[in-house]
Amino acid sequence: MTGLPEWFEEDRWVPPPGTIEKRRVWAFMQSLGFDDYYEFLAFSVDQPEAFYAAAMTDLGLDWPTPWHQLKDSSDGEAWTRWFVGGHTNMTWLAVHRWAATSHGARTALQWQGEDGEEVHLTYGELAEKIDLVTAGLRAAGVRDGDVVGMYLPPLPEAAILMFAVARMGAVLAPAFSGYGADALAERLQLVDAKFLITADGYLRRGQPVDMKSVANAAADAAGVERLIVVPRLGAEVAERPGDVTWNELLQHGREESFVWFEPEKPWLVAFTSGSTGKPKGAVHSHGRLPYRASIDMAYCLDMSEDSCLYWPSDMGWIIAPLGIVTSLILGGRHFIYEGAPVHPTPDVLWKLVEKHRVTHLGSSPTLLRQLAAEGAEWVEPYDLPTLQVIASAGEPMTKAAWRWMHRHVGRGIRPIMNHTGGTEIGCGLLSGSPVVPMRETRFAGPPPGIAVGVVDPDGRKVVGQLGELAVLQPWPSMTYGFWGEPQRWTDTYTSRFPGLYLHGDRAIEHADGSWELPGRSDDLLKVGGKRIGPSEYEALALGVEGVVTAAAIGVPDSLKGEAVVVLFTAQADADAAQLATRIQRRVEEGLGKAFRASHVVPIDQLPLTRSAKVHRRAIRAWLTDTPAGDLSNLENPSSEESVRLAAESLLRTADEADNPRGGAAQTPDDGADTPRTTLTERAP
Repeated sequence: MTGLPEWFEEDRWVPPPGTIEKRRVWAFMQSLGFDDYYEFLAFSVDQPEAFYAAAMTDLGLDWPTPWHQLKDSSDGEAWTRWFVGGHTNMTWLAVHRWAATSHGARTALQWQGEDGEEVHLTYGELAEKIDLVTAGLRAAGVRDGDVVGMYLPPLPEAAILMFAVARMGAVLAPAFSGYGADALAERLQLVDAKFLITADGYLRRGQPVDMKSVANAAADAAGVERLIVVPRLGAEVAERPGDVTWNELLQHGREESFVWFEPEKPWLVAFTSGSTGKPKGAVHSHGRLPYRASIDMAYCLDMSEDSCLYWPSDMGWIIAPLGIVTSLILGGRHFIYEGAPVHPTPDVLWKLVEKHRVTHLGSSPTLLRQLAAEGAEWVEPYDLPTLQVIASAGEPMTKAAWRWMHRHVGRGIRPIMNHTGGTEIGCGLLSGSPVVPMRETRFAGPPPGIAVGVVDPDGRKVVGQLGELAVLQPWPSMTYGFWGEPQRWTDTYTSRFPGLYLHGDRAIEHADGSWELPGRSDDLLKVGGKRIGPSEYEALALGVEGVVTAAAIGVPDSLKGEAVVVLFTAQADADAAQLATRIQRRVEEGLGKAFRASHVVPIDQLPLTRSAKVHRRAIRAWLTDTPAGDLSNLENPSSEESVRLAAESLLRTADEADNPRGGAAQTPDDGADTPRTTLTERAP
């Protein structure tokens, strides 16, 4: 590795000399008459009509039928309609408009399997595949408005099918490929999916993983009519009546014409878990997320026709479809890798970046922490000549991980872009910028066109103090409701302060324009960056005979960001140790290995509110030895002793597991399939 540049600062990234003028956002600012980034941000919020019209022209975000009105909030701000009068089709915007030009010969999609197999598709080839698959889906019975579930690993077919489903007016509902049958079935039932796309299996850490049997069980439980099966391993699978193979899908000619849709026409239901209750299905549409998220990628992450984005993720998390769609809308390349980016050695990620000429690397802080834990010797041999930007999203960044990436991967040249949004958001709420210096772990501010602020408990905007991150105005990519639950979306949007959307994050807006995001303000769990509600763990635990009450809590973990602890009370005659084992097994079967609880602990009593609800805030505070706040609604204060005894037990377990022979703690390679079983860190 070459030496660090003279302008390198340990705790701050500074734009290298001569680079600001080359950034897309700078050229756009200049065209509007701005030299100051924060004055430009203010303009983008104060004059949204002028901003969006100029941005779409600048980025070539075409509309087959132009819109004549930016927004219409006559049905309430939660139901704001955007780009009124316009018509489009997301698949045309991302693929076919490029395929019809000389750009069609450029590579759009690259994929590499864990076994080294590769697929490269140009825009023209991708468009042809989409045409064939669209016709095949019609022949299989898929119709405009039908919901098609997707349970696929990272494969090129996932992108092809996503675009084909959207093209014909059907709605894609992708679910995490690591879910167990129960979790998958619940999500399929939520959207009343008639079809489910799956694979015979995939490779993970050198081992074949069966998907078809899980898909079969979930489909039976959810009443899914037909499965569409992608061959990855060529393995023998249990067929289900009505199964359609990939080869059969390609035997029905080509879809020739396009149908143009209004901006609110759904194409994606992205599942997200709330802190309580069942999962939600955030609805995203043809004329909203694709256009708004592309603005983020261009002006915040500096993506263009010459970019290649690799963001290790699963199709069940919104960053995967969002990343594919925006990469292609902007005319660039998108790279997909099947396996874990640190298996079989911790330098796999850097090999992929160099081999496939990746320019934009996305990651979760969990993965960054794991890479840092492996040591700099795994990355320093790689020059990474094409890498330009490193983005991190999904959970709060730690200073240690930021500094490691800044020194050993960014090398003082490449910005470490902190970026945060959400499944319901469809874009960023805060982001880094390539044209302003950024302190470690901070954000440069909101993306252009997004109005956010920090509010106190009374809903008043504050600067320089910790509060709730709030969106102050509607934004184009906001979910167009929760699938089948319009009132739940309205209640979510207006539950505390009408007109403000509270995303559930704690934030600080500093006077210099930078932002910090310390963490969540609600009970939502983030396991390795994956969001899931505690109620999903608790429902599975309570389904074990002999369990009386249960609570799932997230506690800080040095690698995964958050580890899940399930506390439970048992019947007097039950064997608590056996129940703990059964709960662990039930959670793993129901949610999948990636969501395995780090600890399952019996307890004498759980703290309850006076309305008989589990007091999760008190549990988390007592487990992590942090202030619990107002406990005036606590029914049984004596429960504190029980929880603190459980905390002592967890710390003893952590010490024994981290140093079984007095040596260093053992950690998983990417945190996705092998959860930590030790509690290694208390809350700061």
